[in-house]
Amino acid sequence: MVKYKNIVVSGNVGTGTSTLAKGLTEKLAWRYISAGDFFRDYFKNHNIPLWDKSKIPDDLDKKIDLDYFEKMKKESNIVFDSHYGGWFARDLPDVFKIVLICDKKEATKRIIEREHTHKERPEEVEKRRIQLKKKFRKLYSNDDYEDPKFFDIVIDTGSSSAEETLEKVYQAFSNT
Repeated sequence: MVKYKNIVVSGNVGTGTSTLAKGLTEKLAWRYISAGDFFRDYFKNHNIPLWDKSKIPDDLDKKIDLDYFEKMKKESNIVFDSHYGGWFARDLPDVFKIVLICDKKEATKRIIEREHTHKERPEEVEKRRIQLKKKFRKLYSNDDYEDPKFFDIVIDTGSSSAEETLEKVYQAFSNT
C-alpha cells in the first residue's frame, strides 16, 4: 500500500512540472491542482506580463499558497503542481515530493515553443525565474525552495522524455 496521500510536483519554469503532474493525475485517477494555472489566468485577466510576479499582490500569493498547503494536509488523492509546493510540504511525511530539474537552455526552449496563454522571449523567461525566487524570499524564506533535501525524488527531465519521466516517478511512488 502506498504511504502517501498526495503528491506535489515542483521545479523551475520549463522543467515539465505540469506535464508530469497531469500524467500522474491521469495514471492515478486523482485530482489535479495547479498554482500555475491560477496565476496564468490572473496575469492574463489583469494584463500583466507573465514574468512580472511582483505585480501579484502579496496577500493573494500567500492566500493561494496557504490554501494549497491546507489541502495538502487535509485532503487526499491530489497531485499539486506548484513551484513552492515541495517547500511547503517539506514537513508533511504523507506527501510525495518531486522536484524536476533541467538545463536552463532546454527549459527555455520548451517554453518558447509551447502554446500557452502568453508568448515569451528568452529574456522574459529568465526574468520570470528571477521574480519567482525574489517573491519567495520576500514572502517566506531565504531557503532554496528547489533544494533536493526537501524532496523524495529528483528527476532531470533534460535527459528523459515526458513518458520516461512519468514512468520513473510512477514506479518510485508505487514502490513506497
